[in-house]
Amino acid sequence: MEANKIKGEAKSIVLDNGVELTYCERGEQNKEVILSGAFYFHTFMPVLECLAEKYHVYGIVMRFDGKTDQLNADGTTHWARQWGSDVLGFAEKMGIGKFHYVGKCHGTVPGWYILKNRPEMLETFASFFLAPHVKGQNSNRWFELLSGGDATEMMRAAMRKPEGVKAKMAEMAAIGNNVTNPAVPQYAGSPETVWDSIEECEKALKEVTVPVGYLFGTEDPLFDDFLDSNMFAIRNTKGARTVILGGERHLMELDCPERVVNEVFTFIEESRKNY
Repeated sequence: MEANKIKGEAKSIVLDNGVELTYCERGEQNKEVILSGAFYFHTFMPVLECLAEKYHVYGIVMRFDGKTDQLNADGTTHWARQWGSDVLGFAEKMGIGKFHYVGKCHGTVPGWYILKNRPEMLETFASFFLAPHVKGQNSNRWFELLSGGDATEMMRAAMRKPEGVKAKMAEMAAIGNNVTNPAVPQYAGSPETVWDSIEECEKALKEVTVPVGYLFGTEDPLFDDFLDSNMFAIRNTKGARTVILGGERHLMELDCPERVVNEVFTFIEESRKNY
């Protein structure tokens, strides 16, 4: 069990295929379920805890090892699809028939897999700060910051409030270096890869039946890096609700977790109205 990837109580479950997943659970008193995937739950935990005021929330760690069955042609694991398969396996093992899925950045990828393969299980899908990349990349500032070696510059671009840096550094110290994996740059920002082609992904966006909610911040480098793809998704995802917040950056969960949660609540409430 990867308990260090969760701040607070961590649990584990063994799926029917023998895979062990680490997860956290909040808001057990609530009836409706939210599932959320992420590489780790530390600075994102305040978001889960706020969501748990209204929903029964499960945070599921997206793994990089263990038994896999979502394979590329060369026999390597297709992690984007594996994460989605894991979350589906979790829901089935826990007896969860329908749920809301809330993901942020890399955490949206399982949601896209479920939307493609088992849309009937999704009440709604909040895909925050990331949309499928079906158009060419506009720039590469985010990954240049990641690889530049200047943590201060990176954090300044990622969050508004300086006090968030301390929390982020504490998070990295807690989880260690075991989140580094070659699959991260290949799949973490690539929800479109759960489809076999870009054309299939575009078609799926235009025909989606699940309520999809997008949230972006205007000062998030990733928003501009994939601006054409983001605007295509905003304009072409059937029935989508999109909120673009002026001045917000990529680590919005550090600057104002309550604002992220309010957007989830509003999106779900609005999805229930027949306009």
